[in-house]
Formats: sequence, structure tokens, C-alpha cells
Amino acid sequence: MSADRISAPAHALQRPGALFHKLAGERRMLPKGERDALVENAAFTYVDRTWVMLWYDPGHAIRSNCGGMTAYRAITTTGDLLWYVAPEGDAPVYHAQCADPFEAIEHATVALGAQADLNRRWTHIERLARDLRSRALQFDVTLEDARLAPICPTGFKAVMASVGLFGARSISGRMAAMLMKVEPGVGYIIHAAWMRTQPPVPEAGGHVTPRAPAVFGAAC
Repeated sequence: MSADRISAPAHALQRPGALFHKLAGERRMLPKGERDALVENAAFTYVDRTWVMLWYDPGHAIRSNCGGMTAYRAITTTGDLLWYVAPEGDAPVYHAQCADPFEAIEHATVALGAQADLNRRWTHIERLARDLRSRALQFDVTLEDARLAPICPTGFKAVMASVGLFGARSISGRMAAMLMKVEPGVGYIIHAAWMRTQPPVPEAGGHVTPRAPAVFGAAC
């Protein structure tokens, strides 16, 4: 395994009481007494359906214009505020660290649409992972690849921290392929890294154009 590491300890879990006060403080229009009541009644919902463990506030929610998504103000168990974007039904959720809920919904719409597109090419992604694990294919996976992939950075950081790689700027493709066995979503990042390694596409007349990111359909 090759990893360009920086010295940064993983964030420690915080006590629920401290998290509740911070999350209730996001309800800035409520009087302090009502915010304190939210904390006392633990009026928040715990979620651990992904690698990101968090509490979200059911009463602090913004609906998308199409009505197909809801962004809830949330806080991770390590104290990071974010928007927990949940589509209707059993579709994947998205964690957006931007401050604006409508921007969070926009990020989720693009990312989930991109995931649906890549899911149609999942056989190719699984083949990339097999080749990386067997060392038939070799390239590193970077945090920039994670940023460009349709997976929330919060989730990728949680996966990295779970295997002791918190603070790593890059890992070997083989390690990423191993992580994919535990968290399939890492496959999206592997695909982004593979796209980065592909040569520019030659055009007629000898011009060379860099590969452009794919354009994905929206979820709404």
C-alpha cells in the first residue's frame, strides 16, 4: 500500500448532549427556551445507514422544488454540521457540507443522477477493481478523485478513517479496491481515478481535447 499521509488524528466522538445543543442552535428563529426544550427532549433522529453516523433534526427541513427530496439539518457524531438530503422512498441519501440547503439539494441531485449513470456501467467498475486487486492495473486514488466522484466527501473520509487512513491524501488503487469490498461506493471514486489516467481524445485534424466530465441527469 502506498499512502501520502499527513499527521492528523481522527476526530473524536462527542457526547450527544453537546451535539444536541449545537444542532438546536441552528434553529436561530426559535427562542432559547424552545431550543433548550429540543435538547432536553432529544428531539433528533439518529441515522447510521451509511458510514456517516449522525443526528438530524426532523423539524428543521427544506423540501426541494420538485418535492422529491428533503434536506434536514444534521450533525455527525464527531460534531460536523451538514445537510442530510433524503430522496423519497428507499433511494440513497447524500451528506452535503455546504451551508445552504438548496445548494445541498442541488449537489445531491447531481450526485445521485451521476450514481445512476455509473450503476449502468457497474460491470466495468467491478472489472477495474479486480484488476487493481490482482495488480494487473495500477494507479493511485486521490482525494481529488473523491471530490470529482458522485460520492459525498464526508462518506469517503469516514471510510478512510475506519481503516486507519484518516488524513491520507492518496492511497493505492489496490487499497481502494479492497475498500470497495466493504463499501461499494468507493467504486465511483475508482472510476474517477481511472478516468483521470486516460489519455486525451485525439480529434480530426490532429487536435487533442482533454476528456471532459460526463454530464448526468438530475434526480428531480
